[in-house]
Amino acid sequence: MHHETKHLQRTSTSAFSRLATRTASIATSLGFALLVASPAAAQGTYTAIDLTPAGYGVANAATNGMAAGLTSTSPLAFSGRAALWTNSGLVDLHPALLDNPALGLTGRSTITGSAVNLQVGWGAGSVTGNRSAAMAWRDTPESATILSLPFASSSSQAVKTDGVQIVGFANPYIKDGTTIGPTRAIVWDAATGTAVDLGDGGNGAQALGVGGGQQVGYVFRGGINAALWTGSDKSLLVIHPKNAAASQANGTDGIRQVGWAGYDVRVRSEAAKGSHDARFNYATVWTGTVASATTIHPYPINNPTTSFSHSYATAVNGQTIVGYAGDQTAIGTPAYNHAIVWDGSLNSIDLNAFLPAGFVGSQAFSVDAQGNIAGVMSTADGQRHAVLWVPIP
Repeated sequence: MHHETKHLQRTSTSAFSRLATRTASIATSLGFALLVASPAAAQGTYTAIDLTPAGYGVANAATNGMAAGLTSTSPLAFSGRAALWTNSGLVDLHPALLDNPALGLTGRSTITGSAVNLQVGWGAGSVTGNRSAAMAWRDTPESATILSLPFASSSSQAVKTDGVQIVGFANPYIKDGTTIGPTRAIVWDAATGTAVDLGDGGNGAQALGVGGGQQVGYVFRGGINAALWTGSDKSLLVIHPKNAAASQANGTDGIRQVGWAGYDVRVRSEAAKGSHDARFNYATVWTGTVASATTIHPYPINNPTTSFSHSYATAVNGQTIVGYAGDQTAIGTPAYNHAIVWDGSLNSIDLNAFLPAGFVGSQAFSVDAQGNIAGVMSTADGQRHAVLWVPIP
């Protein structure tokens, strides 16, 4: 699954004004609609729950108030043990089939998507040759199964599910059985496990979101281009926005598709190298066509002293969209990421405002029908904790 790790920049009001002018100018020059968030209209309140107070982890999925992801002994928490958080507490979903106690080997597993009584993700261990394999669970570690593929593959991952279908990708073997070909997007039937090859889009593809009979992700065509499928390779529709340099769709509910689009803009610089092109990535919403692409970059944000040059939408559920935003120029500073939620009017709320003491950055990856949002929050020294934001009526 593709998630970018960024950092936050806080600027003065005058710097924010400069960024605001620059962003509006970029939008006008590129010919796309810029929907601005209204701070006055976006006053939702949330409670942030630290799901790993005694350790580390990431919550990648939210369903019916529950969260799923991974726990880890590493502060960076990029790999670990598949986990499910329920009303009864933490359920360790790491499957024993990935471990080899006789050799002292412990595998890795993570949940990246969930629906009612279904979790999907990947695992790696001795049984998989220590390479990632797409997996599905039904609430218990014993239920873990490795998903089948329609071709021989070196590795695979399941990414998301809506309970009816599962999507992900795999790296196939070609020719002599040892050469790895371009990544291919996959959709599985959640009930039977039957896999359908959505193809490589010409030179590589990944399916990253699913809902309402649609699958979304990207195909590689000189760069990544947002893609939409409806169950077969022949259904591929590239929804890459006009004038964009790159784009990716991360989620769909069967009506809207969400992700981001990047635009290369000539910017003036007083530095020795002079003017140059800079990439600006903006959270984007589609309704099934190239022409429908609309940026929802969170500008202005609720906090007028915080400016973002980049934003990414990661999931949609009903009227709610979630993702994160930051400033490219601030990479290396601790609080680059701000988790963002957009309401039905596409007004944005900065979820960093509700983080517990000691946490300075966050990303949102999933939202359930009740508005609960799963993600990750980080401390100034980079420790990553799984978090669930719960809306307060």
